[in-house]
Amino acid sequence: MVVLRLDGIETSADNEPRFFKQSLTLNLNECGQRPPKKFGTLDLGLNLGTNRPNVDLIDASIPLDRQGWYHGSISRIDAEKILRPLTEGSFLVRNSESTRQDYSLTLKSAKGFMHMRIQRDADSGQFILGQFSRPFPTIPDMIRHFCLNRLPVRGAEHMCLLEPVIAQIL
Repeated sequence: MVVLRLDGIETSADNEPRFFKQSLTLNLNECGQRPPKKFGTLDLGLNLGTNRPNVDLIDASIPLDRQGWYHGSISRIDAEKILRPLTEGSFLVRNSESTRQDYSLTLKSAKGFMHMRIQRDADSGQFILGQFSRPFPTIPDMIRHFCLNRLPVRGAEHMCLLEPVIAQIL
C-alpha cells in the first residue's frame, strides 16, 4: 500500500491563499480492471480499479469438484487448447499429470501458458500455490484470493486470475 500526501497552497476565488492537505491511498497488491481513461487524467499504468465481476463466479463455499472452472483430469495440452483462443488472465484448474494428489492451475499469459502446481501440505492439510504462496484451507479459497491479488509465482507476479474458464459438458 502506498499513501501519497499532498500539502500546498492554492488561491481561492477571492485571491486569498488557502492551505490544503490531501491524501490518496493506493493498494498496489490488488488487481483489477483499469478504470476507463478520461480526458485530462494522468495514467500511471497502475491497476487501481477493484471492479471485478468475475470474482463472483468463485464461490468458495462450493467444493472444488463442483466448481465450473475445475476441469478434472485433462492434460496440459488439452488445457492449452482450451485457453489458446481466450484472453490473457483466463485460467482453469485441473488434476496434476505428474503427481496424483496435486492439482495444476493453468493460466494464459501474454507469453504463453503457465502451469502452476497446487500442493496440499501433509501436516496442515492446506493448499499452497507454487512454493511461496500462503496456505489456503481450500482451492476455491485460493482461487478467489488470486482473482483479487497478484500471483506469488515468478513470471506471473504482475498478474491476477481474471477469467475463469467454465468446463463444457458434452
